[in-house]
Amino acid sequence: MTQASNINALMRSLIWPIYIPAILTASAQTAILVLLPLYVLELGHSPAIAALVLGLRGLGQLMGDIPAGIAAGKLGDKACLMLGMAGYTLGYGLVAVSSDPILLGLGAMIAGCGMSFALIGRQAYVSARSASQERGRVMAMMAGAMRVGAFIGPLAGGLLASSAGYPVAFSVLVVVCLIALAVVAVCAEKGEPEPSHESHSISAIGAVLVEYRQEFLSAGVAMMALQFMRAARVALIPLAGSAMGLEVDTIGFVVAAGAAVDSLMFIPAGIIMDRWGRKAAAGPSLVLFATGIALLGWADSHAALLASAVLIGFANGLSSGLVMVLGADFAPEKGRSRFLGVWKLVADSGHAGAPMAISGLLGVASLLACSQVVAVCGMAGFWVMAKHMRETLVKHP
Repeated sequence: MTQASNINALMRSLIWPIYIPAILTASAQTAILVLLPLYVLELGHSPAIAALVLGLRGLGQLMGDIPAGIAAGKLGDKACLMLGMAGYTLGYGLVAVSSDPILLGLGAMIAGCGMSFALIGRQAYVSARSASQERGRVMAMMAGAMRVGAFIGPLAGGLLASSAGYPVAFSVLVVVCLIALAVVAVCAEKGEPEPSHESHSISAIGAVLVEYRQEFLSAGVAMMALQFMRAARVALIPLAGSAMGLEVDTIGFVVAAGAAVDSLMFIPAGIIMDRWGRKAAAGPSLVLFATGIALLGWADSHAALLASAVLIGFANGLSSGLVMVLGADFAPEKGRSRFLGVWKLVADSGHAGAPMAISGLLGVASLLACSQVVAVCGMAGFWVMAKHMRETLVKHP
């Protein structure tokens, strides 16, 4: 069987257990990212509180990374996937019935934890079934599926919230996640847990950080910067739109437009990673992302906001699947799930830190200042990647 036939067969086998649930949960996840801060603002709270509530989702994601890696190792990748879908459902269910910022933040945190389980479960599932020279395209396709959901979610969520109200929109997201849970339960193959002698103790996790410190201090730091920008744009675009006085459905359209461009890039991103290397995708993505975030701070009209969102979407699309691919590349055969949990924890530190940083900055500075700080962090990540990260693509004849 040719290499093309192999990868096509592999991708077909992943449609129902991985790609379809990824579309469903990504649509719910990106809808909540747009709607939740706007809902908090509608309830009469400040932009800083809105960013803080959204930031608790990132904190939940951070808290879930190590337990998710342990769950994938001890229970298998399918069980980890199902726990992730259940976390999404429970978290969004709490958001749907709450109007108190504390409970909204708790729901966001639970959903963030569910996201960790879902992503690590997918990464472990795909890593176990793909080779290095296939992994860029397979992971990019998974990221592309998530980007299709990212296009649908804000658009549908914005229309639902403006026509039927926020609680109804949140309730629809719960149903979407329940469908994803059912699809995984029926279609995913049961993966083998790692051998019981594999240690998942705190000392073992510390040993991973020590053994792979070069990878974490180079690629890990660069991916922290990328995740920092990804999380920051989620808060900055809706807040910038709200500051201009744009309606929720218009803001949803702006986010969806950026997501549409983003979703067109996953195939080129996968080809770039598998043909020219991971760094060939990472470099342009980080630079263009930082540029788009910097321009976002200067946007003073609907058109300028839209242009910034589209540039950011293009840059993000260039890095489709990059964090997952690098994690799978660096992960050893023995203790893969444990490594992936630590890898995701390091990368998600940037994701969790962005909303908190923005919330703090908004208390003392402007939206413009916030965007420039984020852009500088992105360029710092590019420098670390270019100077210190080794190329992980392994080509076989």
